[in-house]
Amino acid sequence: MSIIAPASAGRVTWARVSEDFFVASRAGDYVGCVEGTPDGHFVGFDSRSTPVGRYMTLVDAQRAVFGAHAARPEPGVESRSTRAQALWQAAATVSGIVALGALATAVFTTPLV
Repeated sequence: MSIIAPASAGRVTWARVSEDFFVASRAGDYVGCVEGTPDGHFVGFDSRSTPVGRYMTLVDAQRAVFGAHAARPEPGVESRSTRAQALWQAAATVSGIVALGALATAVFTTPLV
């Protein structure tokens, strides 16, 4: 195995695992890979092993894998929409609990005829 690009904080590092197989990582986390095909093309895969495309050159395939990774937020970094969704879910949960409490109060305090 040989390192193609030096590692630095936050930078994607490519390692050549075998003749036609390259793996990308970032700070120790798997980013994706590129596999050479018998006909000389290169297929890029994202971090979930989903193909991101078939390319004529290794560099183009690596760019596509990096692009697929860059489109996803870094681990531990939430987007605003994710935070907003979490707040709305919390508000809905609290509203549901309050409604359930009001229902329970109404049921237990209503006199039986």
